[in-house]
Amino acid sequence: SFIKAGDKIGIIAPSVGLKEKDLAPTLAFFKKLNLIPILASNLNSHYRYMAGTDKERALNINQMFEDSSIKALFCLRGGAGATRMLDYLDYEIIKNNLKPVIGLSDSTALQNALYTKTKNPSLTGFLPLYDLNDKIIAPQTEASLLSALFENNHLITSGTSLHEGTAEGVIIGGCLSVLLYLCGTPYFPDLSGKILLLEDTDEKTYKIDLMLNQLKQQKGFNALKGIIIGQFTDCPVVDPEDGTITDCIKDFTQNLNIPVITDFAYGHIPARHILPIGLTVKISATPETCTISW
Repeated sequence: SFIKAGDKIGIIAPSVGLKEKDLAPTLAFFKKLNLIPILASNLNSHYRYMAGTDKERALNINQMFEDSSIKALFCLRGGAGATRMLDYLDYEIIKNNLKPVIGLSDSTALQNALYTKTKNPSLTGFLPLYDLNDKIIAPQTEASLLSALFENNHLITSGTSLHEGTAEGVIIGGCLSVLLYLCGTPYFPDLSGKILLLEDTDEKTYKIDLMLNQLKQQKGFNALKGIIIGQFTDCPVVDPEDGTITDCIKDFTQNLNIPVITDFAYGHIPARHILPIGLTVKISATPETCTISW
């Protein structure tokens, strides 16, 4: 388990801040879990569309890592801008104070950069404002989050087998478009030997196709151990010739002799599973069932 009841947790804003949103549901949720939230000082800061300047957002995260009494960090919400502050993180401090970062969507940038630079583990699949404001958190999402945070053994059954097989490796990835912002930077993860997790939202299908192709052209792609494809929501087909998301994924994976799970319950959907980034998992894909365990 990553944390236990009574622990302090940090609420950070690496991307967008509160912006008139109510923090009360987040505080109530963590109180229910018997966790003590410590708020980063930039939650209400504004610089353009972000929760303060790049340096300000990074400084808050550095401080949260340095405070050994804080056991986990929760990204407040997604949006955009996390990539901009990666140069200002203190990776030496982080390396000496590893703790899970929980997020989704734009958090992909922070989570993969932390793994690449320090081997810091993360959990992807939950954002307080996204999951708790103006709605009740989906029971599956909550149950998966609590299991990932508080329990030691995890078995998730979800998805459909596109390519059968079993594999073991470290999960990297998350939101496809955000992961690609890291290409050509020191923060892009080494694909070799990894299990690649992908989802996205609000992108045209032909753009998804080209983004997947860019990923395919990265070093180490052909040495992946497995692929988990989540949900691609609100990704319209502009022209029938563009094909569907399914077509894109078939092309993306066609020459790989590794397990590929598709339609996995992860992404910008209400009910999803929480998965670890930067930890070793086992995946199994058969015609009957697909599982991920760690």
